[in-house]
Amino acid sequence: MPLSSNNTRRDHTFGDLDDPTIGAAYQLKRHKGVHHYGKKRPLRPKPGEPVSLFATTSSEIAAQRMTLRYTLDEWSTITEIPFTKTKLVWDTLSWGWLQHWQANLPAQPEGTLLRYQVYARQPAASVDAGEAVICHADNQASSAAEATQYAIWYNQDQVPEWSRTARIYQIFVDRFNPGEGRQWLQTEDLARPFGGTLRGVIEKLTYIHDLGFNAIWLSPIFASPSHHGYDTSDYEQIEPRLGMQADFEALVAKAHQLGIRVILDFVANHVSNQHPAFRAALQSPESPYKDWFYWNPWPKYRSYFDVPEMPELRLTYGAPARKYLLGVAQKWLRLGIDGYRLDYASGPEQDFWVDFRRACREVNPESWTFGEVTLPADAQLSFAGGLDGTLDFLTCQALRETFALQTWPLSRFSGYLQDSLAYFPRDFSRPAFLDNHDMNRFIFAAGNHSERLKLALTLLYLLPGQPLVYFGTESSLSQPRSIHDKDSIGFDQARLPMNWQEIDAHRDIAELLRQLSAFRERYPQLVAAQWEPWMVDDKQETAFWQISTPEANLYLALNRSESPRVLTVPQMILPSGSQIVNEVTQQYVQVQAEHLGLPAESALIFSVKT
Repeated sequence: MPLSSNNTRRDHTFGDLDDPTIGAAYQLKRHKGVHHYGKKRPLRPKPGEPVSLFATTSSEIAAQRMTLRYTLDEWSTITEIPFTKTKLVWDTLSWGWLQHWQANLPAQPEGTLLRYQVYARQPAASVDAGEAVICHADNQASSAAEATQYAIWYNQDQVPEWSRTARIYQIFVDRFNPGEGRQWLQTEDLARPFGGTLRGVIEKLTYIHDLGFNAIWLSPIFASPSHHGYDTSDYEQIEPRLGMQADFEALVAKAHQLGIRVILDFVANHVSNQHPAFRAALQSPESPYKDWFYWNPWPKYRSYFDVPEMPELRLTYGAPARKYLLGVAQKWLRLGIDGYRLDYASGPEQDFWVDFRRACREVNPESWTFGEVTLPADAQLSFAGGLDGTLDFLTCQALRETFALQTWPLSRFSGYLQDSLAYFPRDFSRPAFLDNHDMNRFIFAAGNHSERLKLALTLLYLLPGQPLVYFGTESSLSQPRSIHDKDSIGFDQARLPMNWQEIDAHRDIAELLRQLSAFRERYPQLVAAQWEPWMVDDKQETAFWQISTPEANLYLALNRSESPRVLTVPQMILPSGSQIVNEVTQQYVQVQAEHLGLPAESALIFSVKT
């Protein structure tokens, strides 16, 4: 049975913006004042293409003119272009007018890096004041020195080809495997280190490969005072608890030998308060490291979600911390890694990510970058041109609501898929997942109901986005309580150590992962597949899709109910004399007079052979 709405809220882990009150406040803030948010067309401009930029002003300000200011030589020379008004709309949420504007940039040659700002002019405060009031887009700054910066890199650069068919295994290193001859340091206090190591990961690379994965994402491995590592104290050193640089290099070498790409978790937005630069900055307002951080004023500082142990880095254009981080990112790429998962990517300004991508591609043209952005779809897509893509939190929520909690009817899931696949370009990476280290495990949310997990995994591997699986999913690793319970310690409830002793008890899930990976190998063009719903029956909890790829037409028959169901396969799909093949198991399926039997809580991906 579906869980209650109260339980649904307790599983709420997607940035809170689907809560109407929170979402309304977010949208209201996005409309007030002058805004651009990096909106442009095309999303990733190529050399020789003109670019249209879009902005809005709300009626809280009397915007007389909108101007685009840009440079092609790092602000040595500046060109200005006026915006023109397009549509004027009434915004009920803010109870005011919203004026839309557009400006057109001329085409630029290969390799050009164009930086720009957007600002509006308002009437002077008085007749005698003379100068108009300037308001820059997004941060509403009054001066160019403090304005939000944007950037466009004109190039033929593409999302790396290997990333399109990546199947990623997420490893929380401290909780994965201590390694041969080592025991867990402790397993009682979830807020303290458990003792997983890089050597422990190396020992399990063959195991990961045998599950069908061709990429691993490691939680932060740089020096840090915490067990999770999301508060870096030294970006250039491996955390000693996890191992040494020699262990890291051995891990990369062994992974590549097995055909596994290595993706590191990189936290650019903030550091640990133990970072030497921050400690130096706190010693004196004259410290050369003061410009690495935001001050309110010194010695008060801005921190990540007001957590004092995590001061935010100042990564604006020209900031010394930006230059340092770009160099660090290049260092680890030179040491062999294949890309970065970028934590809290919505923190730094988007032009930082343009510079980040350029720096990464300079060292490794095949490097892959995708960000953690728990924002609405339009905000995620605005990162195109900087990041290669964003983690697909929207599909994660859809899969959890549909299969774990069963609060969404199949019709809503079908409608979500149809629109999501149409909205996001296929060259914008969307790694999809069921859970991660910051939310209740899927199996826990599903009431430890393994059939629901299998259904969701089947959909995960069938969708165009790269499937990403949190360690322990294959062994039904769960948790004792929700991260939202009153007696919970938060995210760490979903970070229990790997249950290696239970691997054999859950061979069915591991085998399903192997079969789904082999299926994905046979159909690499699933990344470009077109989905067409043929039937959705909310009462029977069944659905039927045609999934068209360049290689073949595939079909998905789904039964979410707890009872067997019979679906009628249209004659145009199943002509007389043809047979159905289960594409996951590669076995023929019995069909009687076009009637296809589906067991309770099952999904069948099939093709038709004549």
